[in-house]
Amino acid sequence: MTLLAVACTQPAQPVQYELPQVRFPMENAVVDAVVGEAVTFEAEVVSGDKVSCAWYIDEVLEASSQSFTYTFSDPGSFQVRFEAHNGAGTVEKTYTAIVADKFSVRLSIGDSLEVSRLQLNGINVAAIVESGASVEHTWTVDGEVVCEEAFLGMKLLEARKYAVHYHGRNSVDSLDRSFTVNVLERPLEMSYSIYDESLTIKRGQEITITATAIYGGTGLQNKWTVDGTEVGTDASVTWSSSETGRFILKYTGVNGKGETASREWAISVMSAGYILDDFEGITALNSWWTLAQNSPGITLVDNPDKSGINTSDHCMMDSVAGTGGTSGYFDLKTAVIAEKGIDITKYNRIRFKVYLGKNKYYPRVQFNGTKYAPVNPPKFNGGWEELEYAFPSNFTASQTITFRPLLKEDGTNIASGAVTETNTRSVYLDDIEFVN
Repeated sequence: MTLLAVACTQPAQPVQYELPQVRFPMENAVVDAVVGEAVTFEAEVVSGDKVSCAWYIDEVLEASSQSFTYTFSDPGSFQVRFEAHNGAGTVEKTYTAIVADKFSVRLSIGDSLEVSRLQLNGINVAAIVESGASVEHTWTVDGEVVCEEAFLGMKLLEARKYAVHYHGRNSVDSLDRSFTVNVLERPLEMSYSIYDESLTIKRGQEITITATAIYGGTGLQNKWTVDGTEVGTDASVTWSSSETGRFILKYTGVNGKGETASREWAISVMSAGYILDDFEGITALNSWWTLAQNSPGITLVDNPDKSGINTSDHCMMDSVAGTGGTSGYFDLKTAVIAEKGIDITKYNRIRFKVYLGKNKYYPRVQFNGTKYAPVNPPKFNGGWEELEYAFPSNFTASQTITFRPLLKEDGTNIASGAVTETNTRSVYLDDIEFVN
């Protein structure tokens, strides 16, 4: 019998795995992060066979390395889970990432600590949010909260410095910025209580004019002169004269920046009683004037415009009824004037106030048979104005002075025609003066 040698094979033994040993340098389970900033998550496999690693963000696989860097694009709370796995099992660790929104705000004026603007202009400043949500804004001016929006608009009424502060904040961070708005005074601009360039007063009568700085009045120095002689340094001046004649009242103002403003008034001072302005009663009219040379002629009426140089309650009106061509006329009774004690022989000029309305009339005064045009043509300014007439010789009590107020520019009568808005056939007169 033959004996056979048989070799026995041992069954294969399964691979033995060692459970991964992992060290986590990040011990805190909560990780703070900011949108847009990179965060590194770390895990170190100390031992273990054939270990595979994985990092999950909210269960979405993001990396297969032991450590990885991740940038969150949105704010919020995220689960960050690490997993180390081999045949022996799995080792896990979970972190909670609290991602805050990023905060970045800049002002539209840049880094300026002071900005300048002209008085009455405005300034607009915007807080521009470059990143960050739920940003709150607070603007204060001189310590007072004036706006809680991103946009600040200011109207700069006063010429001074304004202290402006901005505070912006959200849950992440805040920003504080202070700057000064330097408001520059506007150029010197004045207003005057009287704008008429020519004024007439009686001897001894006071006239008051006030100069007011609308803008640019800081450090303003006032100076009033009459024919070059200083008469006042206040904002208002009150002046009168015991002498008759024509005087130049001048105002000059200089502010702290050296800017100047000036204005002149020509003031005619008449002897008391030589200006005929008492037309408040028809009796006075009858004694001084021939009334009915026109129809209806001279009448006493209410002042049609008391806002200008003539503030009298009443004045004279010369009106011509009908539609025929006419100059309208009435005579001044020089003989009666002389009887009243007024020495008209000292004078060779007449000045009076006239209101033409919308008429384009050129009033003349007839003296010794000649019609004289005014030395200053009508302005047709829509209100009262002064006309002055000069004659070749002084008046006498025997002469007739005839007023012809409804003439054309060439001295001829106004044409025939119906009464219209620009041909009312009426002229208002007041304050007849004798001038030399």
